[in-house]
Amino acid sequence: MANEVKKIKANTIVGIDSRGFIFASAVAYKLKMKLIMIRKKGKLPGKTDSISYNLEYGSNKLEIQKGMIFKNDKVAIIDDIFATSGTMKASIKLVKKSKALIKGVIVLLELDFLKGRSKLKEKLISLENASI
Repeated sequence: MANEVKKIKANTIVGIDSRGFIFASAVAYKLKMKLIMIRKKGKLPGKTDSISYNLEYGSNKLEIQKGMIFKNDKVAIIDDIFATSGTMKASIKLVKKSKALIKGVIVLLELDFLKGRSKLKEKLISLENASI
């Protein structure tokens, strides 16, 4: 994942609640980059921006701390699994509120039979077939 972040020339890492934090924090540490978390409602301190989104089985709300991402940031969003795109699309919208540039979305595993990739405009990098 760190190599992919270098390739897309990101300078800010965003991890999605909660397994995405495992990968995002390791990448941010290795590359000495800023780490920002997107969490479920009510888990972050301070003022937050939030977004509601639909899931296959209901709805949910994600939040990001205000003032953590800036216009000049080049963001890599990291998560463990990419399925139908609901959580990822909501995360992308939260990051875009800050006017930051999303350089790519990096996931460990893509459930491609769910066709979530077709619902994203952003570059999706799935490492499931990568040699690690």
